[in-house]
Amino acid sequence: MTSDALKADPNRLIKIIASLSSTRELLSPEVTKADALEIRLDLITEPIDDALHSLRSSFQGPMVLTVRSSDEGGAYAGGSAGLWKKLEPYIGLVDSIDLEIRFKDHAPQVKEHNKAIIASCHQNRMPDDDEMQALIEQLHSFGDIVKIAVQPQTKEDVIRLLKITAACPYPIIMSVTGTVYRYARPLLCLFGSLYTYCYIHSETSPGQYSLREMQLLAHLLSPGFVDPWFEGRPVRSGDASGYYERAEQYRKHLEF
Repeated sequence: MTSDALKADPNRLIKIIASLSSTRELLSPEVTKADALEIRLDLITEPIDDALHSLRSSFQGPMVLTVRSSDEGGAYAGGSAGLWKKLEPYIGLVDSIDLEIRFKDHAPQVKEHNKAIIASCHQNRMPDDDEMQALIEQLHSFGDIVKIAVQPQTKEDVIRLLKITAACPYPIIMSVTGTVYRYARPLLCLFGSLYTYCYIHSETSPGQYSLREMQLLAHLLSPGFVDPWFEGRPVRSGDASGYYERAEQYRKHLEF
């Protein structure tokens, strides 16, 4: 399976992966509002066999299996052998496997199962441009999709990240950690990132938006968006007549 397993619909610039960290979230009706799902095996502590089989039979979009290491913001503290033991029972139920650089030796095993690889790296810092380019090449060497999450320190870092994403010659998911520049999460999709991650009940990464928040942002930032609160009229300073009533009607329309 190639990167087409997570290929974004070109008609929408912002595509959403809901990151699921509990059986409750696997069974939530909210999952149907996401474009893709990430199953965080490192965070789920309950048995998930029945819930995951049920989810696979009902959810039509792509599903990603992830075991995030504690060094990269997750809860898995084991080694390479233990990682594969966690992945293998469920690999047939998903479309893609997230593999960190430290676990890239499992790439051939993933390919034997005909699954796409999201080659990932998560850092609580902002690498310079040369480091970023080297990291992209390293991840691309064993993955179908490059995934990088970094922590910008300045607005200039955010601008650099947007430029790097736009210039990347490979399928890429670019994201940020932390709350200060969390607004870059949806913006990166406008510059070529395939997806942005969000949560349903509990954050799986600092600074994530909820699924409902990201749905609204995705809609507002879509090309050709017409503000239904003002029925297409230009919004002028001080013109707030009916604003809140229209906003409430619109939220109900979106099932918020």
